[in-house]
This record gives sequence, structure tokens and C-alpha cells, in this order.
Amino acid sequence: MDKNTIAQNIARETMSELHHIIRVGMSEKEIENHAVELMARKGSNGWWYHGVGALVLLGERSVVSLSGREYYASQENRVSENDVITIDLAPTVDGFWGDYARTIFVEDGKVAPEDAPRSALFRQGLEAELHLHRKLVEIAAPEMTYEQLFFRLNEEIAALGFENLDLHGNLGHSVEMDEADRIYIERGSTRTLRDVGRMFTFEPHIRPAGGALGFKREDIYCFDASGTLRRL
Repeated sequence: MDKNTIAQNIARETMSELHHIIRVGMSEKEIENHAVELMARKGSNGWWYHGVGALVLLGERSVVSLSGREYYASQENRVSENDVITIDLAPTVDGFWGDYARTIFVEDGKVAPEDAPRSALFRQGLEAELHLHRKLVEIAAPEMTYEQLFFRLNEEIAALGFENLDLHGNLGHSVEMDEADRIYIERGSTRTLRDVGRMFTFEPHIRPAGGALGFKREDIYCFDASGTLRRL
């Protein structure tokens, strides 16, 4: 198993365990601490995103988009009885990245089963994210440019009645060894998916237009030998 897959599995398993750890009253900082401790126990030996292992934003802060250079986990912002928590994990294994984000839903004081919230608003956000990831797999091809993917998927976000919250408008990036080398799914990015390399992330950070809560879902994708896009 390659080390990117190992790192991504660490992130995936950590997120699953966080569903059983998070409680009403926990702060962003406490959730971040739990996430980092779990990833380190599982074998992560670094954090590639500006040294941030887990970027946690909950409630009204879930719509905030900021660089890891500026991120801080709040000690005051705490999980309420009905809430959303966006968590973006960035483990490394010997310099090879994982990059994995999910939105955790809290309903009536309990964390909802992953991908199964009851709230109509929460389901709306989740279903939009799942639709966008399915659309990526449907349309992405090795010869597409990052810019073409950017325009096509932002059209899809608008058609769903959502808006892109990313501070730079991008929707993901190539997976590298040095974060400064990332190529983004953004306007003006004319390299093709094939040219850049076999792995990239897709991480739409969205909200219903004018809404108070944000949603995020991120996976790493790669093309197999036949040119079919697969999730890592």
C-alpha cells in the first residue's frame, strides 16, 4: 500500500472515531486535540497544511474560509444541541499526504450517523456535497484542465442553489510533497489533470445561497491505468 493511501486511511479512520467522541459543549480546540492525538497514534508523523493537523470550524464559523497560516481553533466556540462541525484533516506519513474533510452533524444533542442526518437543512447540504462528488467522477478526464473543471463544477454548485465559500474560489488541488507546489482547481489554471500528476483533492466548501451554515466534504482522487477516476 502506498503512503498516500496509508495517510488517507489514517484520516478516514480518525474521522469515523470522532463521530463517537464529539459531545455537546466541546470546543473546537478540544475536537482538534482529539483529532491530532488519534492521527498520531495511528502513525501520522507530521501535518502538511502549515503545520495544522485538523482544521475544525463549527456552527456559524463553518462558513469561514481561511488559510492554515491564519487558522486558530476556538476555545469559546462550542458544540450546541443542533450543530454542524466541519473538520479537515491533513496527516502525513513520511511526507506523503492524506487530505480528508467531512461535515459532522449534531441533532438533539447527539452526533448523527455519518451521512444520515434527519434535519432537512443538514440533508440539503450533505446531498449537495454527494452530488458534486458524483459529478466530478462523471465529468473529470485526464485531458481536462484544472480551470475547465473549476468552471464546470462551479456551474453545478450554482445550479444547486449553493455558493462556493472558498476564499480563493478554488475547489481542490494537486497532491504534492511540498504544499507550495500545489496546482489548484481554479480560474486560470491551464495545466491538465494528466500533466499535473495522478492525484488531486476535491473539496467543495459550500452553503445554500445566503445561508448561515457551511458544508465541506473532501476526498483524494486519482486516475487508474484505464483513465477511470477513483477515490483514494
